[in-house]
Amino acid sequence: MTKAVPSKRPAPSYTFQRVHAALQTGAVLTVQQKRQEPMPCFMQQSMLDGACGVHVLAMALVILDLAKASALHNMSRRTYGTAAQVHRAFEPTYFTGIHAREWVALVQGLDLPLALKASYVADGGVDSAAVDWLMRGDLVALAFASVEHQRTKHWALAVGIEGVVSGQRYQPQRILLLDPSAPEPVVFQASNARLSLPQTGLGSRRAKSIENGKTSEQSRKPWLWRYESESWSPETVHLLAAVRVRRTP
Repeated sequence: MTKAVPSKRPAPSYTFQRVHAALQTGAVLTVQQKRQEPMPCFMQQSMLDGACGVHVLAMALVILDLAKASALHNMSRRTYGTAAQVHRAFEPTYFTGIHAREWVALVQGLDLPLALKASYVADGGVDSAAVDWLMRGDLVALAFASVEHQRTKHWALAVGIEGVVSGQRYQPQRILLLDPSAPEPVVFQASNARLSLPQTGLGSRRAKSIENGKTSEQSRKPWLWRYESESWSPETVHLLAAVRVRRTP
Protein backbone atom coordinates (compact mmCIF):
# COMPACT_ATOMS: atom_id res chain seq x y z
CA MET A 1 0.00 0.00 0.00
CA THR A 2 1.42 3.33 -1.01
CA LYS A 3 1.84 5.84 1.80
CA ALA A 4 0.45 9.29 1.11
CA VAL A 5 3.04 12.02 1.22
CA PRO A 6 1.70 15.28 2.60
CA SER A 7 2.11 18.09 0.12
CA LYS A 8 3.85 21.31 1.13
CA ARG A 9 1.48 24.12 0.45
CA PRO A 10 3.07 27.48 -0.29
CA ALA A 11 2.56 30.11 2.38
CA PRO A 12 -0.36 32.39 1.53
CA SER A 13 0.59 35.80 0.14
CA TYR A 14 -1.52 38.93 0.17
CA THR A 15 -1.15 42.69 0.13
CA PHE A 16 -1.49 44.84 3.23
CA GLN A 17 -2.02 48.52 3.94
CA ARG A 18 -1.60 50.28 7.27
CA VAL A 19 -2.83 53.86 7.64
CA HIS A 20 -2.83 56.10 10.72
CA ALA A 21 -5.87 55.21 12.82
CA ALA A 22 -7.20 58.78 13.09
CA LEU A 23 -7.74 59.19 9.34
CA GLN A 24 -11.24 58.71 7.95
CA THR A 25 -11.55 58.26 4.20
CA GLY A 26 -14.64 59.33 2.29
CA ALA A 27 -15.59 62.09 -0.10
CA VAL A 28 -12.97 64.16 1.80
CA LEU A 29 -10.13 62.90 4.00
CA THR A 30 -11.03 63.84 7.59
CA VAL A 31 -10.21 63.22 11.24
CA GLN A 32 -12.60 63.09 14.19
CA GLN A 33 -11.73 65.61 16.87
CA LYS A 34 -13.27 65.75 20.33
CA ARG A 35 -16.86 67.04 20.33
CA GLN A 36 -16.45 68.21 16.72
CA GLU A 37 -17.73 67.20 13.34
CA PRO A 38 -15.19 65.31 11.18
CA MET A 39 -12.59 67.86 10.08
CA PRO A 40 -10.61 67.92 6.81
CA CYS A 41 -6.91 67.53 7.56
CA PHE A 42 -5.14 68.02 4.19
CA MET A 43 -3.44 71.37 3.51
CA GLN A 44 -2.02 72.40 0.15
CA GLN A 45 0.83 74.84 -0.38
CA SER A 46 1.06 77.35 -3.21
CA MET A 47 3.43 77.48 -6.17
CA LEU A 48 5.20 80.49 -4.66
CA ASP A 49 6.13 79.38 -1.16
CA GLY A 50 8.71 77.02 0.30
CA ALA A 51 6.48 76.16 3.24
CA CYS A 52 6.11 72.41 2.76
CA GLY A 53 7.61 71.89 6.23
CA VAL A 54 5.02 74.01 8.02
CA HIS A 55 2.21 72.42 5.98
CA VAL A 56 3.40 68.99 7.12
CA LEU A 57 3.41 70.15 10.74
CA ALA A 58 -0.05 71.70 10.39
CA MET A 59 -1.52 68.47 9.01
CA ALA A 60 0.09 66.46 11.82
CA LEU A 61 -1.36 68.82 14.46
CA VAL A 62 -4.87 68.39 13.06
CA ILE A 63 -4.55 64.60 12.81
CA LEU A 64 -3.27 64.42 16.40
CA ASP A 65 -6.08 66.70 17.64
CA LEU A 66 -3.74 69.47 18.80
CA ALA A 67 -5.16 72.25 16.61
CA LYS A 68 -8.19 73.01 14.49
CA ALA A 69 -7.74 73.22 10.75
CA SER A 70 -9.69 76.49 10.63
CA ALA A 71 -7.30 78.10 13.13
CA LEU A 72 -4.23 76.95 11.19
CA HIS A 73 -5.71 78.24 7.92
CA ASN A 74 -5.73 81.71 9.52
CA MET A 75 -2.58 81.41 11.61
CA SER A 76 -1.19 84.77 10.44
CA ARG A 77 -4.23 86.52 11.97
CA ARG A 78 -4.13 84.64 15.27
CA THR A 79 -2.68 86.33 18.34
CA TYR A 80 -2.68 83.39 20.75
CA GLY A 81 -3.03 79.62 20.77
CA THR A 82 -1.25 76.87 18.90
CA ALA A 83 -1.82 78.36 15.45
CA ALA A 84 -0.25 81.67 16.52
CA GLN A 85 2.74 79.84 18.01
CA VAL A 86 3.31 77.94 14.77
CA HIS A 87 3.13 81.14 12.72
CA ARG A 88 5.62 83.00 14.91
CA ALA A 89 8.08 80.10 14.84
CA PHE A 90 7.90 79.24 11.14
CA GLU A 91 7.18 82.59 9.47
CA PRO A 92 10.89 83.28 8.68
CA THR A 93 11.06 79.97 6.76
CA TYR A 94 7.86 80.40 4.74
CA PHE A 95 9.53 81.27 1.43
CA THR A 96 12.98 79.79 1.99
CA GLY A 97 12.14 76.30 3.26
CA ILE A 98 13.61 74.57 6.29
CA HIS A 99 16.24 71.93 7.00
CA ALA A 100 15.37 68.86 9.06
CA ARG A 101 17.31 69.66 12.23
CA GLU A 102 15.89 73.19 12.28
CA TRP A 103 12.37 71.80 11.79
CA VAL A 104 12.82 69.52 14.80
CA ALA A 105 14.20 72.38 16.92
CA LEU A 106 11.33 74.72 16.05
CA VAL A 107 8.68 72.10 16.73
CA GLN A 108 10.26 71.23 20.08
CA GLY A 109 10.34 74.94 20.91
CA LEU A 110 6.54 75.15 20.60
CA ASP A 111 6.24 73.25 23.90
CA LEU A 112 3.32 71.14 22.65
CA PRO A 113 2.45 67.65 23.95
CA LEU A 114 4.49 66.02 21.20
CA ALA A 115 7.25 63.43 21.34
CA LEU A 116 9.61 63.66 18.37
CA LYS A 117 12.18 61.07 17.40
CA ALA A 118 14.41 61.90 14.43
CA SER A 119 16.68 59.91 12.16
CA TYR A 120 19.02 61.62 9.69
CA VAL A 121 20.71 60.30 6.57
CA ALA A 122 24.13 61.32 7.88
CA ASP A 123 23.67 59.00 10.88
CA GLY A 124 22.56 56.01 8.79
CA GLY A 125 19.40 53.94 9.08
CA VAL A 126 16.92 56.67 8.20
CA ASP A 127 14.90 54.50 5.80
CA SER A 128 14.55 51.50 8.11
CA ALA A 129 13.56 53.84 10.96
CA ALA A 130 10.81 55.42 8.84
CA VAL A 131 9.47 52.03 7.76
CA ASP A 132 9.51 50.70 11.32
CA TRP A 133 7.60 53.71 12.69
CA LEU A 134 5.00 53.49 9.94
CA MET A 135 4.53 49.76 10.56
CA ARG A 136 3.78 50.71 14.18
CA GLY A 137 1.09 53.18 13.06
CA ASP A 138 2.90 56.48 13.69
CA LEU A 139 2.95 59.68 11.67
CA VAL A 140 6.36 60.40 10.16
CA ALA A 141 7.48 63.72 8.68
CA LEU A 142 9.84 62.98 5.77
CA ALA A 143 12.38 65.25 4.13
CA PHE A 144 13.69 63.94 0.82
CA ALA A 145 15.74 65.08 -2.17
CA SER A 146 16.19 64.10 -5.80
CA VAL A 147 19.18 61.98 -6.74
CA GLU A 148 18.99 63.29 -10.32
CA HIS A 149 19.27 67.05 -9.75
CA GLN A 150 19.37 69.69 -7.00
CA ARG A 151 15.92 71.21 -7.55
CA THR A 152 13.83 68.83 -5.46
CA LYS A 153 14.16 69.16 -1.69
CA HIS A 154 10.80 68.62 -0.10
CA TRP A 155 8.75 67.65 2.95
CA ALA A 156 5.73 65.33 3.04
CA LEU A 157 3.80 63.63 5.82
CA ALA A 158 3.92 59.83 5.76
CA VAL A 159 0.59 58.50 7.01
CA GLY A 160 0.83 54.81 6.12
CA ILE A 161 2.62 51.96 4.43
CA GLU A 162 1.68 49.07 2.17
CA GLY A 163 3.28 45.98 0.71
CA VAL A 164 3.05 42.19 0.64
CA VAL A 165 2.73 39.56 3.35
CA SER A 166 4.23 36.15 2.57
CA GLY A 167 3.72 33.63 5.34
CA GLN A 168 4.82 35.41 8.51
CA ARG A 169 7.00 37.98 6.74
CA TYR A 170 5.90 41.52 5.95
CA GLN A 171 7.59 43.14 2.96
CA PRO A 172 6.93 46.90 2.93
CA GLN A 173 7.02 48.30 -0.60
CA ARG A 174 5.39 51.74 -0.58
CA ILE A 175 5.18 54.67 1.84
CA LEU A 176 1.89 56.56 1.63
CA LEU A 177 2.17 60.35 1.73
CA LEU A 178 0.13 63.45 2.26
CA ASP A 179 2.14 65.77 0.02
CA PRO A 180 1.26 69.48 0.38
CA SER A 181 2.48 70.16 -3.19
CA ALA A 182 -0.08 67.75 -4.70
CA PRO A 183 -3.88 68.08 -4.90
CA GLU A 184 -6.22 66.83 -2.21
CA PRO A 185 -6.50 63.02 -2.00
CA VAL A 186 -9.18 61.55 -4.23
CA VAL A 187 -12.35 59.97 -2.86
CA PHE A 188 -11.80 57.09 -0.37
CA GLN A 189 -8.01 57.54 -0.37
CA ALA A 190 -5.82 58.46 2.62
CA SER A 191 -2.86 59.67 0.52
CA ASN A 192 -2.12 61.71 -2.59
CA ALA A 193 1.46 60.54 -3.28
CA ARG A 194 3.78 57.68 -2.47
CA LEU A 195 7.38 56.55 -2.26
CA SER A 196 7.89 53.13 -3.87
CA LEU A 197 10.89 50.83 -3.78
CA PRO A 198 11.89 50.58 -7.48
CA GLN A 199 11.43 47.18 -9.13
CA THR A 200 13.65 47.95 -12.13
CA GLY A 201 16.51 50.31 -12.87
CA LEU A 202 18.31 52.48 -10.35
CA GLY A 203 17.98 51.11 -6.81
CA SER A 204 16.11 47.94 -7.78
CA ARG A 205 18.87 45.53 -6.69
CA ARG A 206 18.88 46.93 -3.17
CA ALA A 207 15.07 47.02 -3.12
CA LYS A 208 14.92 43.30 -3.96
CA SER A 209 17.38 42.43 -1.19
CA ILE A 210 15.28 44.46 1.27
CA GLU A 211 12.08 42.73 0.18
CA ASN A 212 13.78 39.34 0.50
CA GLY A 213 14.55 40.07 4.13
CA LYS A 214 18.28 40.76 3.69
CA THR A 215 18.21 44.03 5.59
CA SER A 216 21.07 43.61 8.06
CA GLU A 217 23.68 44.95 5.65
CA GLN A 218 21.25 47.33 3.94
CA SER A 219 19.49 49.04 6.84
CA ARG A 220 22.06 51.78 7.42
CA LYS A 221 22.75 52.56 3.76
CA PRO A 222 20.45 55.07 2.01
CA TRP A 223 17.67 53.42 0.03
CA LEU A 224 16.40 54.81 -3.25
CA TRP A 225 12.68 55.50 -3.60
CA ARG A 226 10.50 56.35 -6.59
CA TYR A 227 8.35 59.39 -5.80
CA GLU A 228 4.96 59.21 -7.54
CA SER A 229 1.95 61.52 -7.52
CA GLU A 230 -0.78 62.73 -9.83
CA SER A 231 0.78 66.17 -10.26
CA TRP A 232 4.49 65.48 -10.76
CA SER A 233 6.56 63.23 -12.98
CA PRO A 234 8.02 60.16 -11.22
CA GLU A 235 11.39 60.93 -9.68
CA THR A 236 14.06 58.93 -7.86
CA VAL A 237 14.72 60.38 -4.41
CA HIS A 238 16.46 59.51 -1.15
CA LEU A 239 15.43 60.40 2.38
CA LEU A 240 17.26 63.19 4.16
CA ALA A 241 15.43 62.78 7.46
CA ALA A 242 12.51 60.99 9.08
CA VAL A 243 10.84 62.43 12.19
CA ARG A 244 8.32 60.40 14.13
CA VAL A 245 5.58 62.69 15.45
CA ARG A 246 3.61 61.23 18.35
CA ARG A 247 1.22 62.89 20.80
CA THR A 248 2.10 62.46 24.45
CA PRO A 249 -0.58 61.64 27.07
